[in-house]
Amino acid sequence: MEPDVEELTRVDVDGEPAYTAEDLMNGEIVIRNENHGFWNTNSMEQAANPFFTKLCRAIWRQNPDFMVLGECWGGFMFEHRQIILARSGVVPRLFKLPQTLCSMLGKKLHNDGRITESEKEPVTVLKRWYEESRFCMPQGSIMVQSSTSHQWPYPAYLFGKGAWAAVDILHFLPDIPITFMGEV
Repeated sequence: MEPDVEELTRVDVDGEPAYTAEDLMNGEIVIRNENHGFWNTNSMEQAANPFFTKLCRAIWRQNPDFMVLGECWGGFMFEHRQIILARSGVVPRLFKLPQTLCSMLGKKLHNDGRITESEKEPVTVLKRWYEESRFCMPQGSIMVQSSTSHQWPYPAYLFGKGAWAAVDILHFLPDIPITFMGEV
């Protein structure tokens, strides 16, 4: 998170600062920003995330079989986060497959759960998605592919008549399939 400097330097109606100098120095008020800190460095593409690496190693000292899953949404400035998560010891859980399958059916699935009509994409978009999700992944790494997410509709609604084909694709990929809330 990055400090919300505008809020921290705000002056109240009585002319006094709203926050103390200590609040300002400590960055007590922050802006939600996923592209700050490690995610905003030049070494991001080549190095593991030091926080995740330390977290995973500390957990593994206590329980060597424990797996840490990390949601990895993708999109602008998030294109290859799965690579960094995998390098850091976190198993990436990806959400791009349902969006790709919807695009083949003429639907655009937005991150906030909205579905809009779009032009149908050719089947080759699935091959491109697969290759991009595997691009530069560390040797032996695993990923979890999701059928949907907590803010999206169930696959039966997303894919309609293509639901069984979508389930087949999910389960025949080399990745670990994950369904939502035990959906059938």
